[in-house]
Amino acid sequence: MTTFKGFHIPGYQGNTTTRTIGDTTIILPILTCDDLKRATDMLAENREILQKFSTDDLAEIFGIAATFWQQDSEIKNTLCHAIANLTGLSKQIVSHSIAIEQGNSSRADILAAMDRDLGSHTALDHFIFNQHLDNQTRCFGPAMVAGILTANVPGLSYLPMVRSLMVKAPFIAKLASDEPLFGPAWIESVTRIEPKLGKCIALCHWQRDKEPFNKLHNQTNQSLLNALFEPCETIIVYGSKQTIHTLRDQIGSHKKIIEHGHKIGLLLIGRNALHHRAAAQDLARRIALDIAVFDQRACIAPQMAYVEQGGVIDAATLCGYIEEELHQLETDLPPSRLSVDTGASLAMERNLARFKSSQQPEFKLFEKHAATIVIDPEPAFNSVLPTRFLRVCPVDSLYDVLPHLAPAGTFLQNVGLETDEQTRYELAEKLGQLGVSRITTPGLMHTPSMRWKHDGVSSFSELVRWIDMEM
Repeated sequence: MTTFKGFHIPGYQGNTTTRTIGDTTIILPILTCDDLKRATDMLAENREILQKFSTDDLAEIFGIAATFWQQDSEIKNTLCHAIANLTGLSKQIVSHSIAIEQGNSSRADILAAMDRDLGSHTALDHFIFNQHLDNQTRCFGPAMVAGILTANVPGLSYLPMVRSLMVKAPFIAKLASDEPLFGPAWIESVTRIEPKLGKCIALCHWQRDKEPFNKLHNQTNQSLLNALFEPCETIIVYGSKQTIHTLRDQIGSHKKIIEHGHKIGLLLIGRNALHHRAAAQDLARRIALDIAVFDQRACIAPQMAYVEQGGVIDAATLCGYIEEELHQLETDLPPSRLSVDTGASLAMERNLARFKSSQQPEFKLFEKHAATIVIDPEPAFNSVLPTRFLRVCPVDSLYDVLPHLAPAGTFLQNVGLETDEQTRYELAEKLGQLGVSRITTPGLMHTPSMRWKHDGVSSFSELVRWIDMEM
């Protein structure tokens, strides 16, 4: 039996409870609004701690922490096992996901992302000369940032913490109910490097009631959220469209909200990428990796693929290669343990696909263990189950796909694009107009850089305000 803290609130003296899943016990706080008030008061007092660090110093600390989480250790091994117990993801996927996330968070990556957003990261340290202003400028982070964190990608909860602390703003957040472990473990690793930074973060937990008619619990949840948001200028929110809509109403229009809502990834494969068997097999290997790494739970994972017809290798043969590659990956990246509901939904989708394939020769089903791939002649854009399930639509031209994507523009995020250079740039223009924020090569969809403008937003720019000197 292993025990972890599912929160990080410096100086917390309140009551706690425990939650046990498998051989993992989690210590959780029993929070009141007064507890959150004390936590935010403490963070406000500790804001001066952050002002004494340069951005170079902070990036160095977070880079050291990133190196630690990329390496194997007893701490990481035990934590990954615990997160796997909680989420149903395999331990190998949890470990691999954390390594990928932290691999994007070196000192150089953080500072490059800030330089891209702000012009120079040193503008958070002192006044700098700006050639476009022809004078001096400087920026400041908020007095405090709040967050509603996500559990769909293991290890992602560290990212808003890094962004907030890098702009020298204390951070308080509600951890995801389903995975409150990595955030506290990450800040603990940072605290070992620089103890003072642990005083600038508060990570809270309370259980979200899944019964909408539990009025008492909902009132408590609303009160705690109000106490969390009240002292903060800016709120970073991860969640579904409905979650963000509800929170926006509660937060009000007087505060800044940075949203990271539900997004979808897809693949666009040109016929020239399927010019011989070896190329198609290599492409299939890369596609399978993008699907399997986060078990398709991440926004950056492809859910659909549009394949241009007329290549030497047809869509059906490519799907067979992808199916085999997904099967091979099950050794190193075992699939998730499905919930009863998800397992039932997958069984229903497979049965429906079997029926359609028996009625329509052009509709085909590939299923091998955890992998499910369907060839659907109807190119309408629909998301699929996050269970290593890929829907493939053959099309005459990749340009024919654009009208089908337009209605889903607000949900589009990552596109894995494999085609010739001219088509790539032409499609990139049109995809950007629709709402896509990142285009990359299949096989790299699961490794977005810290330097990427996440969801099309300059994440550091969104957190700061500027002062100019025109003397």
